[in-house]
Amino acid sequence: MPAPLSISFSASGFQATYQLGVAQSMLDLAPLVLQAAPKVMGASAGSLVAAALVCGSRFNVGQRFALQSRGPLHLARNVFVWIEGLLRRSLPDDAHIRASGRLAVVMTRIPDGQNTVVSEFTSREDVALLCSCFIPGYHGIQPPSYKGVHYVDGGMSSIQPTHSSPYAHTLTVSPFAGEADICPPDPGSMYVIVMSGMPLNCSVANGYRILEALYPYNWEVGPQNNSYSIHPALYPSTEPSTHSPSSPPSLLPLHPALYLSD
Repeated sequence: MPAPLSISFSASGFQATYQLGVAQSMLDLAPLVLQAAPKVMGASAGSLVAAALVCGSRFNVGQRFALQSRGPLHLARNVFVWIEGLLRRSLPDDAHIRASGRLAVVMTRIPDGQNTVVSEFTSREDVALLCSCFIPGYHGIQPPSYKGVHYVDGGMSSIQPTHSSPYAHTLTVSPFAGEADICPPDPGSMYVIVMSGMPLNCSVANGYRILEALYPYNWEVGPQNNSYSIHPALYPSTEPSTHSPSSPPSLLPLHPALYLSD
Protein backbone atom coordinates (compact mmCIF):
# COMPACT_ATOMS: atom_id res chain seq x y z
CA MET A 1 0.00 0.00 0.00
CA PRO A 2 1.58 3.33 -1.06
CA ALA A 3 1.91 6.21 1.38
CA PRO A 4 -1.09 8.58 1.35
CA LEU A 5 -0.71 11.77 -0.64
CA SER A 6 -0.48 15.19 0.96
CA ILE A 7 -2.20 17.94 -1.02
CA SER A 8 -0.73 21.31 -1.99
CA PHE A 9 -2.71 24.29 -3.32
CA SER A 10 -0.54 26.89 -5.02
CA ALA A 11 -0.77 30.65 -4.74
CA SER A 12 -3.65 31.54 -7.02
CA GLY A 13 -5.33 34.89 -6.30
CA PHE A 14 -8.84 35.00 -7.74
CA GLN A 15 -7.98 31.90 -9.79
CA ALA A 16 -8.64 30.06 -6.51
CA THR A 17 -12.10 29.42 -8.00
CA TYR A 18 -10.35 26.76 -10.12
CA GLN A 19 -8.89 25.16 -6.99
CA LEU A 20 -12.25 25.28 -5.20
CA GLY A 21 -13.73 23.41 -8.14
CA VAL A 22 -10.99 20.78 -7.93
CA ALA A 23 -11.50 20.51 -4.16
CA GLN A 24 -15.26 20.03 -4.56
CA SER A 25 -14.72 17.39 -7.22
CA MET A 26 -12.29 15.57 -4.95
CA LEU A 27 -14.86 15.67 -2.15
CA ASP A 28 -17.45 14.20 -4.52
CA LEU A 29 -15.30 11.70 -6.42
CA ALA A 30 -12.28 10.86 -4.28
CA PRO A 31 -13.09 11.62 -0.61
CA LEU A 32 -10.67 8.95 0.62
CA VAL A 33 -7.76 10.93 -0.86
CA LEU A 34 -8.73 13.94 1.26
CA GLN A 35 -9.41 11.91 4.38
CA ALA A 36 -6.05 10.14 4.14
CA ALA A 37 -3.97 13.24 3.35
CA PRO A 38 -1.55 13.80 6.26
CA LYS A 39 -0.98 17.45 5.24
CA VAL A 40 -3.06 19.93 3.27
CA MET A 41 -0.84 22.86 2.29
CA GLY A 42 -1.56 26.23 0.78
CA ALA A 43 0.11 29.51 -0.15
CA SER A 44 -1.73 32.81 -0.58
CA ALA A 45 -5.32 32.18 -1.74
CA GLY A 46 -4.45 28.48 -1.93
CA SER A 47 -4.27 28.53 1.88
CA LEU A 48 -7.95 29.54 1.96
CA VAL A 49 -8.84 26.48 -0.14
CA ALA A 50 -6.68 24.26 2.08
CA ALA A 51 -8.33 25.68 5.21
CA ALA A 52 -11.79 25.16 3.74
CA LEU A 53 -11.04 21.46 3.24
CA VAL A 54 -9.42 20.90 6.63
CA CYS A 55 -11.88 22.98 8.68
CA GLY A 56 -15.04 22.07 6.81
CA SER A 57 -15.68 25.67 5.76
CA ARG A 58 -17.35 26.87 2.58
CA PHE A 59 -15.38 29.84 1.24
CA ASN A 60 -17.25 31.61 -1.55
CA VAL A 61 -14.36 33.27 -3.41
CA GLY A 62 -16.78 34.40 -6.11
CA GLN A 63 -18.91 36.77 -4.05
CA ARG A 64 -20.62 39.59 -5.90
CA PHE A 65 -18.58 42.20 -4.02
CA ALA A 66 -15.96 41.82 -6.75
CA LEU A 67 -18.42 43.12 -9.34
CA GLN A 68 -19.54 46.09 -7.28
CA SER A 69 -16.30 47.89 -8.14
CA ARG A 70 -15.55 49.96 -11.21
CA GLY A 71 -12.19 48.65 -12.28
CA PRO A 72 -9.41 46.49 -10.86
CA LEU A 73 -7.71 49.12 -8.67
CA HIS A 74 -10.88 49.59 -6.64
CA LEU A 75 -11.04 45.82 -6.17
CA ALA A 76 -7.46 45.72 -4.90
CA ARG A 77 -8.20 48.28 -2.19
CA ASN A 78 -11.12 46.28 -0.79
CA VAL A 79 -10.11 42.66 -1.23
CA PHE A 80 -8.11 42.33 2.00
CA VAL A 81 -10.99 43.70 4.08
CA TRP A 82 -13.23 41.21 2.29
CA ILE A 83 -10.87 38.32 3.13
CA GLU A 84 -10.96 39.33 6.82
CA GLY A 85 -14.75 39.27 6.79
CA LEU A 86 -14.79 35.99 4.87
CA LEU A 87 -12.63 34.31 7.52
CA ARG A 88 -14.73 35.66 10.40
CA ARG A 89 -17.91 34.31 8.82
CA SER A 90 -16.59 31.01 7.50
CA LEU A 91 -14.08 29.56 9.96
CA PRO A 92 -15.73 27.40 12.64
CA ASP A 93 -15.05 28.11 16.30
CA ASP A 94 -12.83 25.02 16.55
CA ALA A 95 -10.89 25.78 13.36
CA HIS A 96 -7.57 25.80 15.24
CA ILE A 97 -8.26 22.32 16.64
CA ARG A 98 -9.15 20.88 13.24
CA ALA A 99 -6.22 22.61 11.54
CA SER A 100 -3.41 21.91 14.00
CA GLY A 101 -0.97 19.33 12.68
CA ARG A 102 -2.76 18.96 9.33
CA LEU A 103 -3.16 22.38 7.73
CA ALA A 104 0.14 23.93 6.60
CA VAL A 105 -0.03 27.68 5.89
CA VAL A 106 2.90 29.17 3.96
CA MET A 107 4.00 32.76 4.63
CA THR A 108 6.96 35.00 3.78
CA ARG A 109 8.69 36.62 6.75
CA ILE A 110 9.58 40.30 6.79
CA PRO A 111 12.22 41.67 6.41
CA ASP A 112 14.45 38.74 5.38
CA GLY A 113 12.01 37.01 2.97
CA GLN A 114 12.35 33.67 4.77
CA ASN A 115 9.73 31.11 3.75
CA THR A 116 7.80 30.04 6.85
CA VAL A 117 5.33 27.18 7.29
CA VAL A 118 2.89 27.24 10.22
CA SER A 119 0.99 24.11 11.15
CA GLU A 120 0.19 24.45 14.86
CA PHE A 121 -2.49 26.86 16.06
CA THR A 122 -3.72 27.76 19.54
CA SER A 123 -6.89 29.74 18.72
CA ARG A 124 -9.28 30.44 15.86
CA GLU A 125 -7.66 33.83 15.32
CA ASP A 126 -4.25 32.12 15.34
CA VAL A 127 -4.86 30.43 11.97
CA ALA A 128 -2.47 32.58 9.93
CA LEU A 129 -4.41 32.87 6.67
CA LEU A 130 -4.35 36.68 6.49
CA CYS A 131 -0.57 36.74 6.57
CA SER A 132 -0.37 34.18 3.77
CA CYS A 133 -2.64 36.29 1.53
CA PHE A 134 -1.16 39.78 1.99
CA ILE A 135 0.49 41.24 -1.13
CA PRO A 136 2.40 44.46 -0.30
CA GLY A 137 1.13 47.44 -2.27
CA TYR A 138 -1.81 45.50 -3.69
CA HIS A 139 -3.51 44.96 -0.32
CA GLY A 140 -1.93 47.87 1.54
CA ILE A 141 1.34 49.02 3.07
CA GLN A 142 1.36 47.62 6.60
CA PRO A 143 1.52 43.79 6.58
CA PRO A 144 -0.33 41.75 9.21
CA SER A 145 1.58 40.08 12.02
CA TYR A 146 1.62 36.58 13.47
CA LYS A 147 2.95 36.16 17.01
CA GLY A 148 4.54 39.61 16.82
CA VAL A 149 6.33 39.05 13.48
CA HIS A 150 5.19 40.60 10.19
CA TYR A 151 4.58 38.33 7.20
CA VAL A 152 3.44 38.77 3.60
CA ASP A 153 2.07 36.54 0.86
CA GLY A 154 3.39 32.98 0.99
CA GLY A 155 3.56 32.84 -2.80
CA MET A 156 6.39 35.37 -2.78
CA SER A 157 8.74 32.72 -1.39
CA SER A 158 7.04 29.47 -2.46
CA ILE A 159 4.19 29.46 -4.97
CA GLN A 160 3.66 25.69 -4.72
CA PRO A 161 4.40 24.58 -1.13
CA THR A 162 5.68 21.06 -0.52
CA HIS A 163 7.78 21.73 2.58
CA SER A 164 5.75 19.64 5.01
CA SER A 165 5.75 16.53 2.85
CA PRO A 166 8.15 14.89 0.38
CA TYR A 167 7.45 16.19 -3.13
CA ALA A 168 6.96 12.67 -4.46
CA HIS A 169 4.12 12.16 -1.97
CA THR A 170 2.35 15.46 -2.63
CA LEU A 171 -0.57 16.02 -5.00
CA THR A 172 -0.10 19.54 -6.36
CA VAL A 173 -3.01 21.69 -7.59
CA SER A 174 -2.50 24.93 -9.51
CA PRO A 175 -4.74 27.13 -11.69
CA PHE A 176 -1.71 27.92 -13.87
CA ALA A 177 -0.51 25.51 -16.56
CA GLY A 178 2.82 23.91 -15.72
CA GLU A 179 4.10 20.83 -13.91
CA ALA A 180 1.46 20.58 -11.18
CA ASP A 181 -0.38 17.24 -10.99
CA ILE A 182 -3.70 19.01 -11.54
CA CYS A 183 -3.61 22.17 -13.64
CA PRO A 184 -5.15 23.53 -16.86
CA PRO A 185 -3.93 21.92 -20.09
CA ASP A 186 -1.70 24.18 -22.17
CA PRO A 187 -0.35 21.99 -25.00
CA GLY A 188 0.85 24.89 -27.16
CA SER A 189 3.62 26.05 -24.80
CA MET A 190 7.24 25.31 -25.73
CA TYR A 191 8.98 27.22 -22.91
CA VAL A 192 8.90 27.10 -19.14
CA ILE A 193 9.62 29.84 -16.62
CA VAL A 194 10.28 29.27 -12.92
CA MET A 195 8.59 31.57 -10.40
CA SER A 196 9.40 31.09 -6.70
CA GLY A 197 10.46 27.52 -7.45
CA MET A 198 7.38 26.63 -9.50
CA PRO A 199 7.73 25.78 -13.22
CA LEU A 200 5.04 27.49 -15.30
CA ASN A 201 4.34 27.26 -19.01
CA CYS A 202 5.33 30.43 -20.82
CA SER A 203 2.18 31.07 -22.86
CA VAL A 204 -0.37 33.75 -23.61
CA ALA A 205 -3.06 31.72 -21.85
CA ASN A 206 -1.00 31.55 -18.65
CA GLY A 207 -0.31 35.27 -18.90
CA TYR A 208 -4.05 35.95 -18.90
CA ARG A 209 -4.55 33.58 -15.96
CA ILE A 210 -1.91 35.40 -13.91
CA LEU A 211 -3.39 38.79 -14.80
CA GLU A 212 -6.90 37.72 -13.86
CA ALA A 213 -5.63 36.22 -10.61
CA LEU A 214 -4.95 39.80 -9.48
CA TYR A 215 -7.35 41.86 -11.58
CA PRO A 216 -10.46 39.85 -12.55
CA TYR A 217 -11.90 42.76 -14.49
CA ASN A 218 -14.22 40.66 -16.65
CA TRP A 219 -14.90 38.05 -14.01
CA GLU A 220 -18.48 36.75 -14.08
CA VAL A 221 -19.71 35.41 -10.78
CA GLY A 222 -21.87 32.35 -11.07
CA PRO A 223 -22.20 28.73 -10.02
CA GLN A 224 -19.71 27.66 -12.69
CA ASN A 225 -16.99 29.48 -10.73
CA ASN A 226 -17.48 28.12 -7.24
CA SER A 227 -19.66 25.01 -7.10
CA TYR A 228 -18.34 22.44 -9.56
CA SER A 229 -19.79 18.98 -9.26
CA ILE A 230 -17.49 17.66 -11.97
CA HIS A 231 -14.29 19.62 -12.61
CA PRO A 232 -12.38 19.02 -15.88
CA ALA A 233 -9.02 19.18 -14.10
CA LEU A 234 -9.72 15.80 -12.53
CA TYR A 235 -9.71 14.00 -15.85
CA PRO A 236 -6.67 12.92 -17.87
CA SER A 237 -8.03 14.17 -21.20
CA THR A 238 -6.50 17.38 -22.56
CA GLU A 239 -9.77 18.22 -24.33
CA PRO A 240 -12.43 20.32 -22.58
CA SER A 241 -14.91 18.14 -20.77
CA THR A 242 -18.36 17.89 -22.35
CA HIS A 243 -19.66 15.90 -19.40
CA SER A 244 -22.97 17.03 -17.93
CA PRO A 245 -22.85 17.57 -14.15
CA SER A 246 -26.05 15.53 -13.87
CA SER A 247 -24.43 12.41 -15.35
CA PRO A 248 -23.18 9.67 -13.01
CA PRO A 249 -19.59 10.54 -12.01
CA SER A 250 -18.70 6.88 -11.64
CA LEU A 251 -18.67 6.53 -15.43
CA LEU A 252 -15.71 8.88 -15.81
CA PRO A 253 -12.03 8.15 -15.11
CA LEU A 254 -10.28 10.24 -12.45
CA HIS A 255 -6.98 11.98 -12.94
CA PRO A 256 -4.24 9.31 -12.45
CA ALA A 257 -2.74 11.26 -9.55
CA LEU A 258 -5.88 10.59 -7.51
CA TYR A 259 -5.58 6.82 -7.56
CA LEU A 260 -4.08 5.14 -4.49
CA SER A 261 -3.63 1.72 -6.08
CA ASP A 262 -0.22 0.07 -5.81
